[in-house]
This record gives sequence, structure tokens and C-alpha cells, in this order.
Amino acid sequence: MPPHSTHIVAVHRCFHCGVVKPTQQGLRSHISQTPACRRALAEKTRRATSTGVGCDNSTDSDSDSGDSDLEDDAVNLPPSSGRGNEAATPLLEESDLEFTDYVQWQPPQAFESATEQTVNPGPPSKRARVEAVEDEEAGGLPSRPFIQYHASAGQKRQQGKTPFERIREEQEMAGQDSETSAFAPFESQDKWELARWLMTSGLSHAEIDKYLKLEITRKQSALSFKNKHSFFKKIDQLPRGPSWQCELFEAIGDEVDENGEKKTERLELWKRNPVECIKELISNLSFRETLRYAPERLFEDPFGEKPILSEMWTADWWSEMQEKLPKGATIAPVILASDKTQLSTFSGDKSAWPVYLSIGNIPKAVRRSPSSRATVLIGYLPVAKLECFSEATRSMYGYQLFHDCMKSLLKPLVEAGAKGVDMVCADGFIRRVYPIVAAYIADHPEQCLVACCKENHCPKCLIDPTKRGQGSEVLSLFREPAKSAQMMADAMKGSPPDTWAKSGLRALNPFWAELPHCNIFDSMMPDILHQLHKGVFKDHTVKWATQCAEGGESEIDRRFRAMTPHRDLRYFKKGISLISQWTGSEYKNMEKVFLGVLAGSADIGVIKAVRGIIDFIYYAHFEAHTEESLAQMKAAWALFHLHKEVFVRFGVRTHFNIPKLHSMAHYLRSIRLMGTADGYSTEGPERLHIDFAKLGYRASNRKEYIKQMATWFDRQEAVRRFQSYLQWVLPMQLGEESDDKINDEAAEGPENAQEHEDEDLESAHVYTIAKKPALPRTSITEIVQDFDAQYFTHCFNDLLIKHAGPSSSSTTSLSQHISFPVFKQFKICLPVMSQVSKVASTDTVRAIPAQPAKGRRPMIPAQFSTVFAQELGDHGAVKRTYNGSESPLSGALQ
Repeated sequence: MPPHSTHIVAVHRCFHCGVVKPTQQGLRSHISQTPACRRALAEKTRRATSTGVGCDNSTDSDSDSGDSDLEDDAVNLPPSSGRGNEAATPLLEESDLEFTDYVQWQPPQAFESATEQTVNPGPPSKRARVEAVEDEEAGGLPSRPFIQYHASAGQKRQQGKTPFERIREEQEMAGQDSETSAFAPFESQDKWELARWLMTSGLSHAEIDKYLKLEITRKQSALSFKNKHSFFKKIDQLPRGPSWQCELFEAIGDEVDENGEKKTERLELWKRNPVECIKELISNLSFRETLRYAPERLFEDPFGEKPILSEMWTADWWSEMQEKLPKGATIAPVILASDKTQLSTFSGDKSAWPVYLSIGNIPKAVRRSPSSRATVLIGYLPVAKLECFSEATRSMYGYQLFHDCMKSLLKPLVEAGAKGVDMVCADGFIRRVYPIVAAYIADHPEQCLVACCKENHCPKCLIDPTKRGQGSEVLSLFREPAKSAQMMADAMKGSPPDTWAKSGLRALNPFWAELPHCNIFDSMMPDILHQLHKGVFKDHTVKWATQCAEGGESEIDRRFRAMTPHRDLRYFKKGISLISQWTGSEYKNMEKVFLGVLAGSADIGVIKAVRGIIDFIYYAHFEAHTEESLAQMKAAWALFHLHKEVFVRFGVRTHFNIPKLHSMAHYLRSIRLMGTADGYSTEGPERLHIDFAKLGYRASNRKEYIKQMATWFDRQEAVRRFQSYLQWVLPMQLGEESDDKINDEAAEGPENAQEHEDEDLESAHVYTIAKKPALPRTSITEIVQDFDAQYFTHCFNDLLIKHAGPSSSSTTSLSQHISFPVFKQFKICLPVMSQVSKVASTDTVRAIPAQPAKGRRPMIPAQFSTVFAQELGDHGAVKRTYNGSESPLSGALQ
């Protein structure tokens, strides 16, 4: 009998106390509920992770420590993979393979060879799994795409210790080996949790001081810190990340004061070392299962002819850059973002200019999640009025100040990107990492500031500003960093403007000129929020289409108000003309229905032009692209340009030389270079302003607020970092905190999804419904009247006859006294579409009758979903299709 078919009876015995349980889940519950066994398992896990117990000689370049393997070993389960010198039971026999799934395709640079490994690669990777899934998703992409790995990239040099492992080692060397000593400098878990709450609750310093001085706090809590000063000293003893530095700049203006001397202005740049921040990110154990250290090419077919673009490591830039670096190099694609934000709310002019950093090794869904802390703050640029300069020169000096500050901030990346830096990665191995600036997230004005070009020019190409609206009819060259830097250097030396001004450049000394391997123009990423949602759609398309519609603005408002309310759609009950503050949510909700609102009130040319814009926006949101979807995206862009002259005909526009409209021409190339655009939206940095700027400002006393914000952020980061460390060192005791873990969308990385694949398959349902009905005893009369189910009795009798079988010729009529349990809704689990989201979504079907007015509460209208159902006959063939008015569910689902 083949090894994988052998039946083995598992003995579920606790390795610590010897208790036997009938199931593995029962044994895990026993360990989690027994303190002694829980501590023993935590210590065993820690030792195995730190010393390499259970390692094999796998050559997988991304080998990770397998938690499931440790658990199996700890509870004496039969081995599912090789351990040490034991023979491993194969996950899949050759007889189980269908070679048509692989076609024996061996792409170039397919796998890293065993001879290239110089160190023990650690525990077996959890990526190799048998997946009982369909070959193709609902969106047409394969469930398991064909992957081409890079053979030499991301090579491991030797084992190292992560920051968390170093903290634990320091505690052990200090004699702190008990369970409570892990909370040092705090005496116990309770005192740590209180301190953590005080830091993260949003209380001001004065409120913290009042709380600590309360009599009940002093007597019952017995804290070692009695006031805010001793409390913050205790917080400052926690392990820290990269430290803050303040660099002073002095701007000497061209204006003179009353003494005849030139006016000056003192400016402060607060910064952290970006290389140290990258070390923190790439060694973060929270990202261990999802980090990538080498480029990977995804394909629909086994011949490598149909690529799939998704994450940064699947796109062209990483693969092309890998060939420019030494063999075995690991690239850390640096993703920068900057955006000035207002801090004062009702009055005042206080502003901050944060600069954020992340790396492309981390999946985009994790980077998008603020709670994951995958994007970090590396500096606050000075926000200066520069009143020491005249109005004629103030703007140019402001531009140069930005580049001088960015050059100082990113200076450590120059040597690190050229020579590489040894970094301890989250999997416990040291790699030679080259941090290279790959992407810059900013809105159009800031893109032009970074690219040193005027705002009426494109920051990516050299197109004539008067021809930007002509679509694909005009081709232009892309900007070249070296050539542009040389032209600006010549301009700084006094060369005539006709040699450089035509390209729209300003005479500046750019910060990116010395960054190795950096093409700053290609790094300007698509901005879905400002370019598409707010710019092209709201500011332009909606305005033009409204002016072309019969009845204009009032007719469009009337149509929005006339829409049937729906739970999944935003209902603009007052129209859209009166909305004063727009957010990304309003833009997206209006895009869902605007074409339907416009239909019947505008020329067919207007409809087609608007459809082209909306189709383009939805394609731009795809989380995975193929050549087919990119072609459709390009066709949508061409459709708009084919019909845009209708706006000229109606007198709405005279030209289309609009920067944001022209930016759509660069989306396809950016996606091919860096991956899908959803990973680079400015929605991320704008959300981060809350955590990294606004909350810190509110915690300050408004005096020297940037310094206080940096101190506040440093302490907040130390608290979150220490909590992550405790979750690592005491996992069974602390568990996961909802505030600190990645949300569902971000956590659905490839490995996490595969790790729980079997459980997902077993628990997957076509639909979900409440355990108990909302209306447990509903009469036939109520069903007919309240749910408008006019044919309920007839259809239910047909159902009884059908299930009674051929032996029954008739069915007794229903009595009017019979009551039925009625559910108000159920949810249909929709198939996963990687283009839309890697997380399965649900569609809710509602059948909620109207509720009459009661007291101050107004009448609530009924909510009935429209449903089309198919009745399957023999062999799964469609026998009949029902709509909401004729199916047995007609009243409830109409």
C-alpha cells in the first residue's frame, strides 16, 4: 500500500502532563486552558524557533518556521513532513498528479539549486500544499497560477537574530526568565496592560496625571509610577526603534530688515534613518509569512505566455532591476509617500508634512491596513512661509527647500542602495539587501514638485501641454533622470532657458539625482483617488455630463432622489448638487449609479464617453491584471476619446488639455512596471495622517508641536512594538489583540490562505442564514399580505407534491391556521475573483416587511431583494429559470 494511503491512528497525548484527548482540537484546548502546559508549549516553541529544532535541508528560498509542525510535534501527532533525518511522508504521490496541470514546463531560472545554499534554510516552508480547489476562479484566472521563480535572488547568507529574539536574549542574560519578567520594565501583565491603555486611549498628559494621583489608584493598583513624569520615564525604558533627529536649516532671504540686513528664517527637519526603518520592516515577525525576497512571475498558462500582474514582485521593474545587481542580492523596493496636511481644525494655520516609507516586499493588502504598521513615518518636512523672500522668488526657494530636506532625509539610501546592507529578515536569515527607491505616492501637485517640473506639464513624459487631450494620437518620450538632472544642473549654472524650459523643468537641485538605480519619473504611481475619482470623474465628467443632460443639474438631482433605496448602494436623497464635502466613498458610490442616472436624459455620445471613463476607473481598481484586462482598460480609455467631442458640440468644453485626464495614458505602463494601481493610492497616506499627525498634534500643547508629535509617536510606536513582542514571546497567554492585528483583507496573504485551506473547504457554504428565524410564527395571511407573496399557497402545494414522490397524487390543502418560521435575510457566498479581491464577498438577500410608525420613530419602508433562481434538472442542467415574481420565493424575495 502506498505510504500516503496508510491508515495511522493518532495518539492525542499532551507532551507535558500526559493527558490523552480523543481529538487534536481537544488536546489544543487542554493546553490552552492549562497554565503549566501552556507555558511549557510556549517555551518549547521559543526554543525550537530560536535554535532550529525540527529543521530539515529544504532548499526553498522562503523557508519559514512552521507553527503547525511545532504543534504536531508538541502533541505527539503523526508527522506530516520530514523532521531531522526521518523519512518524510509525501504530501502527494506521482500517481496522484495529472501532468496536464504542469505540462512539464520548466521556465528559465525556475528554482534555486541546492548547491547554492550555504546555510541551513530552516524549517520546511508551509507553501507546498495540496489544494482541493477549482482550477479556475469565477473571474477566469487560475486558482493556482504557474509561478516562475528567480534562481539567484534573495540568497541567504547566514542565520541571524531578529529584534524580538535579541530582546528576549537580553532579558535572559539579565536573569529575567520567569513568565512575568517578559513584561519588564513593568512588574506584571496587569500593570503593563494599564500602562498600554493609558498610552493608547487618547488621554492627555494632564488626564493621565490626574488618574495616577487618584486615591483609589494609589491604594489598589500599587503602581511604581505615581505621576505622569515617572510614568513616561517607565515608557521610555521600553525597547525603541529608529531614533528621531532634528536637523536645522537656515533660509537666508533676499528681503532686508530695518537694519539693512537680510532676513533669515530657521527651519527644522525631523527625521529618522530610512535604512534602519527598512531593517525594522523586513525583520518584523508579523510579516514573516507574507514577505517576498525575490521577484516571481505569475502566468495563466504553463507555457509562460499569459502573464498575471498583481503585487510588485510580479511586475517588470523588480525582475529588470534584479539583473543589474550582484547575484544573490535582495531588493527592498522603497515606496515613499508625502503629503502636506492641515492640523488645526477651526482656526489657525498649523500644518505638517509627513513623509512615509514602506517596502514592496510586503503585500499591498498589508500595506493598505493602518493597523498592520507596514508603512512607517520617517520624517516631518518643514512647513515654512519663507517671508524672508520676496514674492517673486519665494516659490522657487520653497521648491529647493523641499529637495534639500528630502536629500538629507534619504541620504542613507545612497550608499545602502549602491553597496547593499546586511539585514536580518523575518525568517531569521541574513541577506544582502539593496534598498532602492521604486515608487512615490503623491497627488499631481506633489508629483510635479518631486519631478521638478511645472504643474501644467506631465511629470512622467515630455508631451506638449497643448496636446495632452488628444489621447493616443500624440506620442511622446518619457523623461530620463540623468538627462533631466544634467539640464537642471546647467540651468543652475546660468544656461539659457531655451535649452531646458521647453521640457517644463525648473532650475533646481533634485534630491533624487544621487539615488542609485532610481528613475523618479517612472516611480510616479497612478493616483486613483485624486486623479480618477475626484479629478476625472467628479470634477470633470460629472460636471460635463450634467450640463449636457436635458434639464441639467435639477434633472440629475431629481433622478438621484427617485432611485429606489438599496442597502448596498448609497441613496442620495437630496441629490448631489448640495453636497459640500466629498470623500472617496461618495465618489465611488456615485460611480456605481451615475451611468444609470444619466441614461435617457443625455445624448448617446455622452453616455458612451461617460461609460469609457467609468469602465477605465473600474479596471484601474483591479487587484490582478492580465493582458486581456489591460486591453479592455485601454479600450475604455479609447472609447472616451472617440466620443469626447460631444462635449465640444454641446459647448461644455473647448479643449481637453487636463493633467489628470492625460495621466490615464500612463496607467498601463505603470501597472506593467510596478504592479496593479490599487497598491499605490493616496488614500493610504491620507488615512495615515490621522495616526501619524493629527492625533499627535491633539496630544501636544500646540507649542513646538512637531517636536512633541515626534516624541508622542516614538512612545506610541514603542508601546505597540512591545505588545507585538509579548504576543510573540507569550503567544498562548496573550493571544491576538484586535487593535494590533491586520484586518481580514490584509491578512489574506497567499500563505495564510493556504494554511487554512482545508478548514475553509470543510466550512465553506453556498449560503449562510441565522440559526433562529426573526419571525418564528407567521401565519399564511401575514405572509401573503406583509410579504406580498400572492402565490405562496399555490407554490408551497406544488413543492409538497414534488417532494411527496410519484406515489402521491394529491396533497391536502394548507390550513389557514398553520404558521411558518420566516427569516428576514440570508447571505449568498460569492466566488472569489482575484481581480476584485482575494477575500470572498457575500450578497445579502433581504425580505423585510414594512414597519409602521411608532412614537417618534417614522415608518420604515419594506426591503425586498430581486432574485433570479435556476432550478437544476438531471446532470446539473438548467431546467427552468425563475424571477422574483414567479418562483416559490416570490413574496419573500421580490
